[in-house]
Amino acid sequence: DPEMAEQIHKLLRTKGIQLHLNDAVASFDEPPTGASVSDVVLKSGARLPADLVIVSLGVRPSTAFAAEAGLELTSRGHVKVDDRMRTVTDPCIWAVGDAIQVRNSAMGGDETWAVALGGPANRQGRICAENIAGHPQAGTYRGTLGANGVQLFGLTAASVGVNEKFLRSKQVAYKAVYLHPKQHAEFFPGVKLMHMKLLFDPSTGKIFGAQAVGEDGVEKRIDVISVAMHAGLPARELADLELCYAPPFNGARDPVNMAGMIAGNIMDGLLDTITPLEFIESVRSGEFERSSSTLLDVRFPANFAKEGPISMVPEDHRIHVALEGLREALSPGGELSDRLRKGCVVVACNSGQRAHTASRLLMQTGYSGVKVMSGSFLTYSLFESMMQKK
Repeated sequence: DPEMAEQIHKLLRTKGIQLHLNDAVASFDEPPTGASVSDVVLKSGARLPADLVIVSLGVRPSTAFAAEAGLELTSRGHVKVDDRMRTVTDPCIWAVGDAIQVRNSAMGGDETWAVALGGPANRQGRICAENIAGHPQAGTYRGTLGANGVQLFGLTAASVGVNEKFLRSKQVAYKAVYLHPKQHAEFFPGVKLMHMKLLFDPSTGKIFGAQAVGEDGVEKRIDVISVAMHAGLPARELADLELCYAPPFNGARDPVNMAGMIAGNIMDGLLDTITPLEFIESVRSGEFERSSSTLLDVRFPANFAKEGPISMVPEDHRIHVALEGLREALSPGGELSDRLRKGCVVVACNSGQRAHTASRLLMQTGYSGVKVMSGSFLTYSLFESMMQKK
């Protein structure tokens, strides 16, 4: 999703790489004599002189021959096959790999997609060969989850399943939660922050997908969630997985465990969340003000002084009270004793942990309509960075 990719964009810019997003190539023009090999002209009108142009426009199946043979293809040209890799048109013709459409096992049901990855293609080849040979225990292909990763300048990004944009397009009920854990015990040298996102059904716990970005330990966590999805584990059960522990490799609570704990809290009604995207949409539409909502910022005073307030919220709809002083502020005569009773209260901190504690305090004190901004300022700042570039 864009906010997760923003971390990669930031790194690329620090390395001197210019990104021209939401634009497209219109033409390649002859440059002024000796200036460069070519001028890349964008639809926006920008001209980019280049000595070398690499055209990378994605993957399309080369299946014209299959269409000529009468095989049924999808609208994008992928061959339709069954779970034994036989083409649906002719059971005597088999197909595997990037040229076929497969079951989207992240969504289940009749949902299909095409995923160009070597791992799934290899498994398809094995299943295909077993079935052709008549192996008595020949398997069936259960579908593709799309687990993948990429590394750029020491930063790893990995994902599995579908993203939030896809779920929105399908109008599927889901929850998106963000967390920013360390990759191993905080007291052990070399600790790094990672950024994670989990997408799941809040009523059943079905995991739709996960994304993570960081310098270390990222693909390991996505692998674990991929296995959980393959096994059909609900999101809350991620909290119960026993994963390899020692300070150089992990904290006492693995980031996957933490994601499961957050999901379980939501499913149990102990926590309600709003994503930074939902929060921004609410503020921009005016709904945040119309509903008399308040942003309660419980960051450490030092963090608040350094990073400043979430300024897109009108001043009379936001307040900063450090978590340590919240109970006193809520007591009779305190600065918050009456202010938060009017509408929804969105609680934010730096990463979400302090906000969760504050939300529990508010709820146990009798406040309703309390929501934690998932991922809080660390995630919100990614959206803010994206907004500033538009």
